Amino acid sequence: MSATPGLDQLATCLRDKGLRVTVRSYSASADVTNPLTPKVYEEARCFEGRYWTAWGYDVGEIGDEPSAAGRLAFLLGVVECR
Repeated sequence: MSATPGLDQLATCLRDKGLRVTVRSYSASADVTNPLTPKVYEEARCFEGRYWTAWGYDVGEIGDEPSAAGRLAFLLGVVECR
């Protein structure tokens, strides 16, 4: 269990999209990698009730993990079929 309530749920949503996730509860963050292009990765951090990338992009609020996961997946090149 992580120190941030939504971080484990975010990790689950990202894994459901086929991404690799390593949760780092000590820093309230997660490393996210696209296994098809391992050099493409992002770090998601929890800060002030929102998820932020290491580049400073706001990808969603804590509590709406499916939407945040969708934005992170898009940044990492995952295309969702509908």
